[in-house]
Amino acid sequence: MAALEDVLGRHRERLTKDHRVRNGAQLIEFVNDVGFCFAFTAADGLPIPACFDHLSTNDIDRKWSWIWGWKDELAADKKLYYGPILWRKPSFVSMKFLPLLYATHGRAGEPDDHLEDVKAGRLSEVARRIIEHVTVKGESQTRRMRAELGITSKEGRTQYDRALDEVQRLMYVARVKAVGEGREEYNYTYDLFVRRYPEVVRAAEPIPSADARSRVLARAIELAGALTAKQIDKLFDWGPEPLGRAIQRLEAERRVVRRAAGREAIVLLHRYADAA
Repeated sequence: MAALEDVLGRHRERLTKDHRVRNGAQLIEFVNDVGFCFAFTAADGLPIPACFDHLSTNDIDRKWSWIWGWKDELAADKKLYYGPILWRKPSFVSMKFLPLLYATHGRAGEPDDHLEDVKAGRLSEVARRIIEHVTVKGESQTRRMRAELGITSKEGRTQYDRALDEVQRLMYVARVKAVGEGREEYNYTYDLFVRRYPEVVRAAEPIPSADARSRVLARAIELAGALTAKQIDKLFDWGPEPLGRAIQRLEAERRVVRRAAGREAIVLLHRYADAA
């Protein structure tokens, strides 16, 4: 596997060298090129692009300052999508790629879509309440929404924050803009994803969920060169059966191959099969 590790290392280095970002326009260009990436640092052990690796500065404070401002400005203007999409970490998605990610969920964009995820345990009770609150109230500031839901305890706030990530990850609720000045007042407003991004929902409608998952998975493997099934599952959280079908589809198309690698098989680009 040493030869494969060298091949994958060069594959990933090329991506880093191809993009150096110093301003918002260059960040948009980078995200448009990769499709999706981590907004700040990478998830441990997951070779998906992360913005910090592409910023043209070695000053860590400057990196945080740049991305912190761009994530608010560019998402508010719908130049990029920002939310906890990949591995539940803050992520950027290009507006062109966003319909594919939405289509992986196989939803029609109806008001009661979330009830199936509640029944299946993919959404908590607090997440259900957030969705239904925003459905009725419209765009809501997160702190005001938490107060209106009667969540005041420390434990309740932790559950609320976790639920807010859930509804964003599953693309029921989307961040709209940052509001407030200073650390104490700074927070975000949220709205239903279908209300914030109706054009994305319309574009996703004709795409079968199986097709969307196959295309999203193909892009992830193109970016990484190779991923284990465990890494892919953490990245997108589709569940074993949909993930298995997506891998099989790409194998049938001869776009990827599976190879043994220690305890777990890896899924890698077909052109690197001879190195495995």
